[in-house]
Amino acid sequence: MRLRGDVEGLCRTVRSGDPDTARRAMEMLADIGDRRASDVLLRCVTEKATDRHWLWLAAAGALGRLRERRAVPLLIGLLERGELENPGQEETVLRALGAIGGPEAVRVLLAELAQGSPRSVVLEALARLRTPETTPALLIALWRLLPWRGVEAVRVLGALRDPRTVPALLYLAAHGSSSSLRATALEALTKLPEGMPWPAPLEPMLQSALRDPDAVTARLAAGLLARTPEGRSRLHSCLLAHRPYDPEPARIPVCAVIRDRPGLFGSAEVAALSKLVAQAPQPAERRAAATALGALGDAEAVAALLTALADETATEVAASVLAGLATPPVERLLALLEDGADSVQLRGATVALGLIGHAPAAPLFLPALSPAVPLPLRTAAVDALGELRHRPATGPLTALAQDVSEPGRLRARALRALGLIAVPESLPVLLAGLRDPGEAVRVRAAEALGAYATRVVADKLGEAARTDESRDVARAALHALGRIGIEAVPVLRALADHMVPPASRIEPSNPRPPTPTEAAHASPAPELLRDLIAALAACPGPAPIPALELLATSRLQVPAAQAIAERHVPQAVAALSRLLADRHHDKGHPAALRGLARIGGEEATDAVIAYYANTVFYRKEVRQALMTLARTEQPPPG
Repeated sequence: MRLRGDVEGLCRTVRSGDPDTARRAMEMLADIGDRRASDVLLRCVTEKATDRHWLWLAAAGALGRLRERRAVPLLIGLLERGELENPGQEETVLRALGAIGGPEAVRVLLAELAQGSPRSVVLEALARLRTPETTPALLIALWRLLPWRGVEAVRVLGALRDPRTVPALLYLAAHGSSSSLRATALEALTKLPEGMPWPAPLEPMLQSALRDPDAVTARLAAGLLARTPEGRSRLHSCLLAHRPYDPEPARIPVCAVIRDRPGLFGSAEVAALSKLVAQAPQPAERRAAATALGALGDAEAVAALLTALADETATEVAASVLAGLATPPVERLLALLEDGADSVQLRGATVALGLIGHAPAAPLFLPALSPAVPLPLRTAAVDALGELRHRPATGPLTALAQDVSEPGRLRARALRALGLIAVPESLPVLLAGLRDPGEAVRVRAAEALGAYATRVVADKLGEAARTDESRDVARAALHALGRIGIEAVPVLRALADHMVPPASRIEPSNPRPPTPTEAAHASPAPELLRDLIAALAACPGPAPIPALELLATSRLQVPAAQAIAERHVPQAVAALSRLLADRHHDKGHPAALRGLARIGGEEATDAVIAYYANTVFYRKEVRQALMTLARTEQPPPG
């Protein structure tokens, strides 16, 4: 009936004696939204029968979804005449009034707000309606709702976006009894339009919030202070460029605001941040200052970042920031390499040029592979050669990876670089890396092998995922199999059989979960199952569907069903239909319904209708699927 738009048939069904059938028909009438549907629903409320309260309650909810203005007097009458039997019925009516809105509905909701402890449904409705008269009423009620329901009330004040709420919100931001209340008040203030005149002094009230130990609270306060000239002056004073060693908890949130809104700041902040990068006592402050300098991006900021490359605690961040500039200072970075700067600065320049992708610099990195070079600089050179895909580095990197006297960390990075360069000659050394005693080496070898899309490599990675005692190696192997793609599907299917053995499945013949002992021996770690599902999802076409269907019987039903639902192929329709028919693995049913609705077609439609007819679960999701199908399917003639 829903797919055919048969309003008359649904209206007749509403009058049937079966409660569940009538309720479903009402939900569908609300989906369609026809005036005839509203007439039937209004009649159900008007003819409220005490022995069929479920009928008029469902009708009231449906009228709320339809925003049927004609229902407002009826719903208000139910409240005022005292005909409702319990708080649940009252909440249903109030929710419907909040959905419909209008002056009469708002009057009732405000009257409820004036009660000692208004229901959450009232606050939610007022937040959605956002009427001007709500603000003074809620400000009066606010102090009765503190502290236990303060966060809830402040969220409503934020939704109103009314300048009249500023004094109360500022007070709570500075003096709220909990960090969650203070943060919610600040978040509500951020929803007010920028450029508006503040009806209360903003800056003094936010000073304490700026130094709040809660990072979210401090960041919100800094963002609000950035809106006014005086506030930006206070932010600048927090940087204290002339006293960088003094402790200042607000520096990091201030740097975050400068990073996000560089247009509000200028040369004074550049000078302050330059000193912080060089002299701040905490590495986190130096990194935050470097990131803020990169956002400002003028010549003075670039010079400070180049100087910061010599700082052991900031060189990686400074290099990353320099590489991310719209116009990276390539020539000045090359000059550092050629002028023989200290090893820390050389390392930073190497990292930056690698991230920039400046291929002409690659030959300059080869001498840094020598054992006489400090290990951090050698590591940076290995990474940069890999990032630049420098094929002439294959020989030295291979020798480095095979030299067991070298540190495992360096050998692992050499394998990663070989995987990025991905020449055929590197395959033997990468396969050998899967058997290395060092866990870090095996992880990097597995990652690198993802660049070689052959069945032989897939088999080796599958063996590593199945047998390696290190979970990190197994996860790296699964990620690599996902990169290989279609060639890896048989291996991934075998891994699915291995990871979801019968003892770990909930079979129809034995619908009980496994005991903890059985699960420990039969079920892999959840992250391995997630990685296996992700690897299969990365493989195109219908080939991965059988393995994903098997994984939909595991403890991770939802992501497996989602991965099938994203494939718009006939095999996916059949698999999703079978998932819906499986009552023992119903957690993936919402994803299956959405997938079938997106794919469409006769078979998908039949599966959704059959599910709707035979189950009482996921009613909202199945109605949404029917609505999607109704929009895409042409109604049959007649």
